Amino acid sequence: MSPDTLQLDDETQLFCDYGRDGWSDLIVARKGKFLDFRVSGVFTNFPSEILAVCRAAIENAPLRIALCDEPGGSVLKLEPDRTRQHTIIFSIYEIAGPLLCADASKEGNLVLSIRVRRQRLVAMLMAELWKMHVCLKQPSYQKGRSGFPHKDLTNLNEAWDKSALGPSFLK
Repeated sequence: MSPDTLQLDDETQLFCDYGRDGWSDLIVARKGKFLDFRVSGVFTNFPSEILAVCRAAIENAPLRIALCDEPGGSVLKLEPDRTRQHTIIFSIYEIAGPLLCADASKEGNLVLSIRVRRQRLVAMLMAELWKMHVCLKQPSYQKGRSGFPHKDLTNLNEAWDKSALGPSFLK
């Protein structure tokens, strides 16, 4: 399906599980099914990459990032729509092994492509990051988890609050 023919999707949900021992997941809930994209912390700083997606959506900028697994992984792609600027095309490609890590320049197998409101995409992902940010204040939640870009998150939240997509609901 061409990006021009994609209908607005106000139902698909995105979740981020910032797991222990370097493992995280991007989880997509769509039409009663779940897609799970595993991410290895050895190759990918998961929170930082999700922040990059949020930043690109706020700025309405194109982006490709790799979420590496062992082996393979996935590539997230954002494509701005210059005629419907309140929306963006969000796509996920699976990259199979034997690559040790996904390569953001590879297309791979397209598994999801949706037109989503930029404001909604930012809200879904920033809420997930904010939950991590808050939970990491608890020592028991910190155990087995690597560093988190707290300052980058709060700075991006301020930028979101001041942007045309704001105000942020995260305070």
